[in-house]
Amino acid sequence: MDRVVIETKVTARIWEKDLRAKCATDADSLEHARALLSHTSTKTTKIYRRKAEVVKPGKGVKS
Repeated sequence: MDRVVIETKVTARIWEKDLRAKCATDADSLEHARALLSHTSTKTTKIYRRKAEVVKPGKGVKS
């Protein structure tokens, strides 16, 4: 990371935990994120997902 800051225009440090969170957040589903991060439980993976889960309304719900 030190080399990146020195040799590029990057000004903010990026940490491994940020990359893991980005990967988990961008995954299509919680289960897919769990597999990517090699967690045994989705409970752990939920900590890394930073966007709210998008859900479709059930039948009979007016939008």
